Amino acid sequence: MTGWGDSLGSFGRKVTLGLLLLAIPASPLLAMNNELCVECHTMHYSQGGGVLSEWGSEGPYTALLTTDCLGCHTGVNMSGGTTPFVFSTPDVPVYQTTGTEAGSNTLAGGNFYWVATVDNNRGHNVLGVGGLDTLTSPPGFTGTSAAADGSIPGNGSWPAGQRVTCAGLYGCHGTHTETVMTSAVRGGHHMGASGAISTPGTTPAEGYRMLVGIAGYEDSDWEFQPTTTAHNQYHGDTAKTDATISSLCGRCHGNFHSGTGISSPWIRHPVDYDMGATGPASEYRSYGGTGINAYVLAAPVASDLVSSVKATVTFSGDTIVTCISCHRAHGSPYYKMLRWDYAGSISTGCAYCHTSKD
Repeated sequence: MTGWGDSLGSFGRKVTLGLLLLAIPASPLLAMNNELCVECHTMHYSQGGGVLSEWGSEGPYTALLTTDCLGCHTGVNMSGGTTPFVFSTPDVPVYQTTGTEAGSNTLAGGNFYWVATVDNNRGHNVLGVGGLDTLTSPPGFTGTSAAADGSIPGNGSWPAGQRVTCAGLYGCHGTHTETVMTSAVRGGHHMGASGAISTPGTTPAEGYRMLVGIAGYEDSDWEFQPTTTAHNQYHGDTAKTDATISSLCGRCHGNFHSGTGISSPWIRHPVDYDMGATGPASEYRSYGGTGINAYVLAAPVASDLVSSVKATVTFSGDTIVTCISCHRAHGSPYYKMLRWDYAGSISTGCAYCHTSKD
């Protein structure tokens, strides 16, 4: 990822690559399963004695790739796209709060665009996007939370000035044992699972979205304009197991996820907590609308079973609060990468669960 630098000047070649990838025929399967080798790889990093404009300019790259993580995943999402774009520039991405907005083209994790163009408070400031922030380590970092393969981010420590990466030792995807990002996700792009991943293994290919040991149900188009019947189904567990989506966040933000048997009054907002544990007359039982209880795209909840997508909830293991019930994993237009404008109106977010507070 280092080849792209931190300036807006590198965005043009990323978009060029993104437009190339958008030309690939649409498929409901993951992009890695049906694309030609040449779409991602080159034998010599040379064509006609030069470097093609759609390749990254800082190669050659590992694994014979034509570019790096950001180079491949930068572009504008469109219907039928086979590559998820998490960085959209210079085109301004259309943010989706509910997923029903006209023209929305941000995916489940949001977009790094706002990190690069607004400030680092809008998302994770991964290497190659935006500038270095003033934090010396991720907030709540304990260095004790391990993935299913035993790897721990930073091997348990976080050096001052270290940027977050897409994958590897200081990243989210793949194993934390590898310093080279392509090695960290090895096998994930070619043999990655899709659909329901109920029993993830210990390799990137066996985990939800190449997240080692994480369970979940993968929406085939990464939540491009999702509906209540077509979206990611995140895994949650009130026992706070290492397979939940919140446990992934807890590898770097452990102080916000650790502990079992915690009861109200809360000192931190609960995660891996099922709203069904509250009384039948509680405000939380109106999540999704009283008597309707539809899955709310703007405030997604997790379930203990991820064999299928939940269109409605029953408050029995399917209304589990997660970190990403409130936040976008990559970035959003809002402070602290929230899904909605917390400072603007509480009704735009908190009241999806705290229904009597609207």
